[in-house]
Amino acid sequence: MNLGKVGIIFNGGGFTGAFSVGYIKALWERGIRPQHVQGISVGALNAAKILEYESAKELEKIWFEIEKAKASTVFNWKDIPQNVWKKSPSLFSSKGLWDIIQKLDMEKIINSPVELQIVTCNETKGEKEVFSTRDQRFIKNPGLFKQIILASASIPGVLPRVKIGEDYYSDGIYFSLEPMIQTGCDTIFLFLNDQYMEENQRWDERLFNMKNFLYEEVVSFKIHEVLREHPDFKLENSTLEEARFVPPILKKIEKIRQRIRSVASAIVNGDDINFVPHRLIILNTRTPISTLHATAFEVGDIKAAIEQGYDQASVLLKKLGID
Repeated sequence: MNLGKVGIIFNGGGFTGAFSVGYIKALWERGIRPQHVQGISVGALNAAKILEYESAKELEKIWFEIEKAKASTVFNWKDIPQNVWKKSPSLFSSKGLWDIIQKLDMEKIINSPVELQIVTCNETKGEKEVFSTRDQRFIKNPGLFKQIILASASIPGVLPRVKIGEDYYSDGIYFSLEPMIQTGCDTIFLFLNDQYMEENQRWDERLFNMKNFLYEEVVSFKIHEVLREHPDFKLENSTLEEARFVPPILKKIEKIRQRIRSVASAIVNGDDINFVPHRLIILNTRTPISTLHATAFEVGDIKAAIEQGYDQASVLLKKLGID
Protein backbone atom coordinates (compact mmCIF):
# COMPACT_ATOMS: atom_id res chain seq x y z
CA MET A 1 0.00 0.00 0.00
CA ASN A 2 1.30 3.42 -0.98
CA LEU A 3 0.77 5.64 2.08
CA GLY A 4 2.12 8.80 0.47
CA LYS A 5 2.75 11.65 2.87
CA VAL A 6 2.07 10.46 6.43
CA GLY A 7 0.71 12.33 9.45
CA ILE A 8 0.31 10.90 12.95
CA ILE A 9 -1.99 12.22 15.68
CA PHE A 10 -1.24 11.25 19.29
CA ASN A 11 -4.41 11.78 21.30
CA GLY A 12 -4.58 12.21 25.08
CA GLY A 13 -5.67 10.06 28.02
CA GLY A 14 -3.13 10.51 30.80
CA PHE A 15 -1.35 7.25 31.59
CA THR A 16 -3.49 5.41 29.02
CA GLY A 17 -1.23 7.20 26.52
CA ALA A 18 0.97 4.11 26.91
CA PHE A 19 -1.23 2.41 24.30
CA SER A 20 0.03 4.94 21.75
CA VAL A 21 3.61 3.84 22.44
CA GLY A 22 2.63 0.40 21.16
CA TYR A 23 0.95 1.90 18.09
CA ILE A 24 3.98 3.96 17.09
CA LYS A 25 6.31 1.03 17.79
CA ALA A 26 4.41 -1.09 15.25
CA LEU A 27 4.51 1.68 12.64
CA TRP A 28 8.21 2.36 13.25
CA GLU A 29 9.15 -1.33 12.79
CA ARG A 30 7.47 -1.25 9.39
CA GLY A 31 9.46 1.77 8.29
CA ILE A 32 6.52 4.18 8.46
CA ARG A 33 7.82 7.68 9.18
CA PRO A 34 5.62 10.79 9.45
CA GLN A 35 6.20 14.18 7.87
CA HIS A 36 3.82 15.82 10.34
CA VAL A 37 2.90 14.90 13.92
CA GLN A 38 0.19 16.28 16.18
CA GLY A 39 -0.08 15.83 19.94
CA ILE A 40 -2.77 16.55 22.50
CA SER A 41 -2.43 16.25 26.29
CA VAL A 42 -0.14 13.27 27.04
CA GLY A 43 0.00 12.86 23.27
CA ALA A 44 1.92 16.15 23.16
CA LEU A 45 4.64 14.51 25.26
CA ASN A 46 4.60 11.32 23.17
CA ALA A 47 4.84 13.31 19.95
CA ALA A 48 7.67 15.51 21.24
CA LYS A 49 9.63 12.51 22.53
CA ILE A 50 9.34 10.56 19.27
CA LEU A 51 10.75 13.56 17.38
CA GLU A 52 13.48 14.14 19.94
CA TYR A 53 14.81 10.58 19.86
CA GLU A 54 13.52 9.46 16.43
CA SER A 55 13.13 6.06 18.08
CA ALA A 56 10.05 4.21 19.28
CA LYS A 57 12.24 2.09 21.55
CA GLU A 58 13.54 5.18 23.33
CA LEU A 59 9.97 6.38 23.86
CA GLU A 60 9.11 2.97 25.29
CA LYS A 61 12.07 3.23 27.71
CA ILE A 62 10.79 6.56 29.02
CA TRP A 63 7.39 5.03 29.79
CA PHE A 64 9.04 2.18 31.67
CA GLU A 65 10.92 4.80 33.67
CA ILE A 66 7.60 6.47 34.49
CA GLU A 67 6.19 3.12 35.59
CA LYS A 68 9.22 2.49 37.80
CA ALA A 69 8.93 5.98 39.36
CA LYS A 70 5.18 5.38 40.02
CA ALA A 71 2.13 7.44 39.12
CA SER A 72 2.49 9.70 42.14
CA THR A 73 5.48 11.41 40.53
CA VAL A 74 3.00 13.11 38.19
CA PHE A 75 -0.29 12.89 40.09
CA ASN A 76 0.54 13.08 43.80
CA TRP A 77 -2.68 12.43 45.70
CA LYS A 78 -1.19 14.14 48.75
CA ASP A 79 -1.66 17.43 46.87
CA ILE A 80 -5.45 17.15 46.92
CA PRO A 81 -6.34 17.95 50.58
CA GLN A 82 -4.20 21.08 50.58
CA ASN A 83 -5.43 22.27 47.17
CA VAL A 84 -9.06 21.66 48.12
CA TRP A 85 -8.57 23.50 51.42
CA LYS A 86 -6.98 26.46 49.64
CA LYS A 87 -9.66 26.37 46.94
CA SER A 88 -6.94 26.11 44.31
CA PRO A 89 -7.94 25.95 40.62
CA SER A 90 -6.51 22.41 40.33
CA LEU A 91 -6.32 19.19 42.36
CA PHE A 92 -2.68 18.44 41.60
CA SER A 93 0.55 20.37 41.22
CA SER A 94 2.18 20.32 37.77
CA LYS A 95 5.69 19.94 39.24
CA GLY A 96 6.08 16.27 38.31
CA LEU A 97 4.86 16.87 34.77
CA TRP A 98 7.07 19.93 34.38
CA ASP A 99 10.12 17.93 35.51
CA ILE A 100 9.52 15.53 32.60
CA ILE A 101 8.99 18.32 30.08
CA GLN A 102 12.11 20.18 31.23
CA LYS A 103 14.24 17.25 30.05
CA LEU A 104 13.08 17.70 26.43
CA ASP A 105 15.71 18.85 23.94
CA MET A 106 13.53 21.54 22.39
CA GLU A 107 16.14 22.75 19.90
CA LYS A 108 16.31 19.26 18.43
CA ILE A 109 12.51 19.04 18.27
CA ILE A 110 12.09 22.51 16.75
CA ASN A 111 14.80 21.80 14.16
CA SER A 112 13.38 18.40 13.23
CA PRO A 113 12.32 18.08 9.55
CA VAL A 114 9.03 16.77 10.95
CA GLU A 115 6.50 19.44 11.94
CA LEU A 116 5.02 19.11 15.41
CA GLN A 117 1.54 20.53 16.07
CA ILE A 118 0.32 20.88 19.66
CA VAL A 119 -3.39 21.32 20.37
CA THR A 120 -4.40 23.47 23.35
CA CYS A 121 -7.47 25.19 24.71
CA ASN A 122 -7.18 28.97 25.06
CA GLU A 123 -9.30 29.41 28.18
CA THR A 124 -9.13 33.20 27.97
CA LYS A 125 -10.67 33.29 24.50
CA GLY A 126 -12.70 30.11 24.90
CA GLU A 127 -11.36 28.41 21.78
CA LYS A 128 -8.97 25.72 20.58
CA GLU A 129 -5.54 26.86 19.46
CA VAL A 130 -2.99 24.80 17.54
CA PHE A 131 0.69 25.70 17.84
CA SER A 132 3.37 24.54 15.38
CA THR A 133 7.14 24.17 15.57
CA ARG A 134 7.19 26.01 12.24
CA ASP A 135 6.11 29.20 14.05
CA GLN A 136 8.94 31.76 14.07
CA ARG A 137 8.31 32.46 17.77
CA PHE A 138 9.51 28.99 18.69
CA ILE A 139 12.31 28.87 16.16
CA LYS A 140 13.74 31.97 17.86
CA ASN A 141 12.89 30.76 21.37
CA PRO A 142 12.64 26.91 21.48
CA GLY A 143 12.23 26.91 25.26
CA LEU A 144 8.86 28.66 24.94
CA PHE A 145 7.47 25.54 23.28
CA LYS A 146 7.86 23.66 26.58
CA GLN A 147 5.13 25.91 27.99
CA ILE A 148 2.89 24.92 25.07
CA ILE A 149 3.42 21.22 25.82
CA LEU A 150 2.78 21.79 29.53
CA ALA A 151 -0.45 23.63 28.71
CA SER A 152 -1.68 20.90 26.37
CA ALA A 153 -1.10 18.26 29.06
CA SER A 154 -2.77 20.29 31.83
CA ILE A 155 -6.19 18.67 32.30
CA PRO A 156 -8.67 21.40 33.39
CA GLY A 157 -9.28 21.24 37.12
CA VAL A 158 -6.76 18.43 37.53
CA LEU A 159 -3.59 20.38 36.71
CA PRO A 160 -3.01 24.17 36.74
CA ARG A 161 -3.61 26.16 33.57
CA VAL A 162 -0.57 27.82 31.97
CA LYS A 163 -0.21 31.53 31.24
CA ILE A 164 1.42 32.23 27.88
CA GLY A 165 1.56 35.89 26.98
CA GLU A 166 -1.70 37.43 28.15
CA ASP A 167 -3.81 34.28 27.82
CA TYR A 168 -4.33 31.13 29.89
CA TYR A 169 -4.06 27.72 28.23
CA SER A 170 -4.93 24.14 29.18
CA ASP A 171 -5.50 20.66 27.75
CA GLY A 172 -6.63 20.58 24.11
CA ILE A 173 -8.93 17.63 25.06
CA TYR A 174 -9.30 16.25 21.52
CA PHE A 175 -7.37 16.29 18.24
CA SER A 176 -7.78 18.75 15.36
CA LEU A 177 -7.90 17.03 11.96
CA GLU A 178 -8.15 20.10 9.75
CA PRO A 179 -4.60 21.44 10.44
CA MET A 180 -3.21 17.99 9.64
CA ILE A 181 -5.18 17.75 6.39
CA GLN A 182 -3.97 21.21 5.42
CA THR A 183 -0.36 19.97 5.53
CA GLY A 184 -1.18 17.81 2.50
CA CYS A 185 -0.97 14.43 4.26
CA ASP A 186 -2.26 11.50 2.21
CA THR A 187 -2.52 9.10 5.16
CA ILE A 188 -3.31 10.19 8.72
CA PHE A 189 -2.95 7.73 11.59
CA LEU A 190 -5.12 8.67 14.57
CA PHE A 191 -4.08 7.12 17.90
CA LEU A 192 -6.92 6.86 20.45
CA ASN A 193 -6.38 5.52 23.97
CA ASP A 194 -9.95 5.16 25.20
CA GLN A 195 -10.96 2.30 27.47
CA TYR A 196 -14.44 1.07 28.29
CA MET A 197 -15.14 -0.36 31.72
CA GLU A 198 -18.48 -2.09 32.36
CA GLU A 199 -18.09 -2.44 36.12
CA ASN A 200 -15.85 -1.85 39.13
CA GLN A 201 -14.91 1.64 38.03
CA ARG A 202 -12.98 3.83 40.44
CA TRP A 203 -14.75 6.90 41.83
CA ASP A 204 -12.62 9.27 39.76
CA GLU A 205 -13.36 7.32 36.57
CA ARG A 206 -17.09 7.52 37.28
CA LEU A 207 -16.66 11.22 38.02
CA PHE A 208 -15.34 11.71 34.50
CA ASN A 209 -18.07 9.63 32.82
CA MET A 210 -20.01 12.66 31.63
CA LYS A 211 -16.81 14.24 30.36
CA ASN A 212 -16.04 11.05 28.46
CA PHE A 213 -19.53 10.96 26.98
CA LEU A 214 -19.24 14.55 25.78
CA TYR A 215 -15.72 13.87 24.50
CA GLU A 216 -16.92 10.90 22.44
CA GLU A 217 -19.80 12.89 21.00
CA VAL A 218 -17.50 15.74 19.98
CA VAL A 219 -14.86 13.43 18.52
CA SER A 220 -17.34 11.44 16.42
CA PHE A 221 -19.00 14.65 15.26
CA LYS A 222 -15.65 16.20 14.31
CA ILE A 223 -14.57 13.11 12.36
CA HIS A 224 -17.86 13.02 10.48
CA GLU A 225 -17.70 16.77 9.83
CA VAL A 226 -14.15 16.64 8.45
CA LEU A 227 -14.89 13.62 6.24
CA ARG A 228 -17.97 15.35 4.89
CA GLU A 229 -15.86 18.38 3.99
CA HIS A 230 -13.08 16.19 2.60
CA PRO A 231 -14.87 13.31 0.84
CA ASP A 232 -11.59 12.19 -0.74
CA PHE A 233 -10.54 10.84 2.67
CA LYS A 234 -11.43 7.22 3.38
CA LEU A 235 -11.96 6.16 6.99
CA GLU A 236 -10.20 2.92 7.95
CA ASN A 237 -10.42 0.92 11.17
CA SER A 238 -10.50 -2.75 12.03
CA THR A 239 -13.73 -4.67 12.55
CA LEU A 240 -15.43 -4.62 15.92
CA GLU A 241 -16.11 -8.35 16.16
CA GLU A 242 -12.65 -9.01 17.60
CA ALA A 243 -13.20 -6.84 20.66
CA ARG A 244 -14.36 -8.27 23.95
CA PHE A 245 -15.34 -4.79 25.12
CA VAL A 246 -15.90 -2.08 22.54
CA PRO A 247 -15.29 1.52 23.60
CA PRO A 248 -18.39 3.59 22.73
CA ILE A 249 -16.24 5.95 20.66
CA LEU A 250 -15.22 3.04 18.41
CA LYS A 251 -18.88 2.11 17.84
CA LYS A 252 -19.59 5.69 16.78
CA ILE A 253 -16.60 5.70 14.44
CA GLU A 254 -17.73 2.40 12.91
CA LYS A 255 -21.11 3.93 12.10
CA ILE A 256 -19.36 6.87 10.45
CA ARG A 257 -17.19 4.47 8.44
CA GLN A 258 -20.27 2.65 7.17
CA ARG A 259 -21.88 5.90 6.07
CA ILE A 260 -18.84 7.48 4.41
CA ARG A 261 -17.86 6.39 0.91
CA SER A 262 -14.51 7.46 -0.50
CA VAL A 263 -14.63 9.48 -3.70
CA ALA A 264 -11.14 8.20 -4.43
CA SER A 265 -12.34 4.60 -4.21
CA ALA A 266 -15.15 5.36 -6.63
CA ILE A 267 -12.74 6.84 -9.16
CA VAL A 268 -9.76 4.51 -8.87
CA ASN A 269 -10.00 0.72 -8.78
CA GLY A 270 -6.34 0.06 -8.05
CA ASP A 271 -5.02 -0.03 -11.61
CA ASP A 272 -2.87 3.07 -11.07
CA ILE A 273 -0.13 2.01 -8.66
CA ASN A 274 1.06 5.61 -8.36
CA PHE A 275 -2.29 6.84 -7.10
CA VAL A 276 -2.32 7.64 -3.39
CA PRO A 277 -5.84 7.69 -1.89
CA HIS A 278 -6.43 9.80 1.20
CA ARG A 279 -6.93 7.71 4.32
CA LEU A 280 -7.74 8.30 7.97
CA ILE A 281 -6.61 5.18 9.85
CA ILE A 282 -7.85 4.93 13.44
CA LEU A 283 -6.22 2.82 16.14
CA ASN A 284 -7.92 2.22 19.47
CA THR A 285 -7.69 -0.09 22.48
CA ARG A 286 -9.45 -3.43 22.60
CA THR A 287 -9.24 -5.10 26.03
CA PRO A 288 -9.54 -2.81 29.07
CA ILE A 289 -6.78 -2.85 31.67
CA SER A 290 -8.86 -2.39 34.80
CA THR A 291 -6.14 -0.82 36.97
CA LEU A 292 -4.86 1.56 34.29
CA HIS A 293 -6.44 5.02 34.51
CA ALA A 294 -5.70 8.52 33.33
CA THR A 295 -4.16 9.40 36.70
CA ALA A 296 -3.03 6.02 38.07
CA PHE A 297 -1.66 2.60 37.22
CA GLU A 298 -0.27 -0.52 38.87
CA VAL A 299 2.99 -2.33 38.18
CA GLY A 300 2.80 -4.09 34.83
CA ASP A 301 0.02 -1.89 33.40
CA ILE A 302 2.31 0.22 31.24
CA LYS A 303 3.99 -2.83 29.73
CA ALA A 304 0.59 -4.46 29.11
CA ALA A 305 -0.77 -1.32 27.42
CA ILE A 306 2.25 -1.00 25.13
CA GLU A 307 2.03 -4.66 24.16
CA GLN A 308 -1.70 -4.43 23.47
CA GLY A 309 -1.22 -1.27 21.40
CA TYR A 310 1.54 -2.93 19.41
CA ASP A 311 -0.53 -6.07 18.74
CA GLN A 312 -3.61 -4.05 17.80
CA ALA A 313 -1.65 -1.89 15.36
CA SER A 314 0.10 -4.92 13.85
CA VAL A 315 -3.21 -6.67 13.15
CA LEU A 316 -4.74 -3.60 11.52
CA LEU A 317 -1.66 -2.83 9.42
CA LYS A 318 -1.61 -6.41 8.16
CA LYS A 319 -5.28 -6.15 7.17
CA LEU A 320 -4.49 -2.99 5.27
CA GLY A 321 -1.64 -4.69 3.44
CA ILE A 322 1.10 -2.86 5.35
CA ASP A 323 3.37 -5.61 6.62
